[in-house]
Amino acid sequence: MLRFLLASTLFCLVTTHSARSETWDVPTELNDKNTTVTFVVDSTWHTVHGTTKNIAGKVHLRVPKDPLSVEVELRVPVKLFDTDSDLRDDRLGEVMAVETFPEVRFASKRLSKECEPTVVTRDGSCRGTLSGTLTIRDVTREVSLPAEIRDTANGYRIEGSLPIRWEDFHVEDPSILIAKLDPVVTISYQTTIPKRR
Repeated sequence: MLRFLLASTLFCLVTTHSARSETWDVPTELNDKNTTVTFVVDSTWHTVHGTTKNIAGKVHLRVPKDPLSVEVELRVPVKLFDTDSDLRDDRLGEVMAVETFPEVRFASKRLSKECEPTVVTRDGSCRGTLSGTLTIRDVTREVSLPAEIRDTANGYRIEGSLPIRWEDFHVEDPSILIAKLDPVVTISYQTTIPKRR
């Protein structure tokens, strides 16, 4: 009887640990404490680096038992884009019609199978994609957002970059008279979601 109880207890511990390791610890909120969004674009004189703040959003699973059904809702305020130049920031807000379209939004529906939680636990990292939509101004486009997920002491760190063309989102060339900007801007992100304990 004692052997049966010990075996049953061990089985429960193993299966509970296994179940926990097969999914992410979500839902979780996205904000400036755990998420950064930056962008970079070449110009005539130098590379322009941009940052933002007041990021808002959340990560959850559309289907609780499906760890790939990751839904991300991310909102980034355009008026807080900062390229270290008031003139350039004002021009960027103008061409992005910040008063009418105050946010850049990303929404995902699914994580690619290369990044099953068990793969990240086993290998320490993975490279996959988040399928979803990116909305800038009045344009919403399907995108495959690269996602590298690393198992760290602080949680799962997720990061990636996506190059886009201004014109694909009805954004007028934001170049100012003294500096011509490249037609492609690369958006990068990094976030950390907690581990399931």
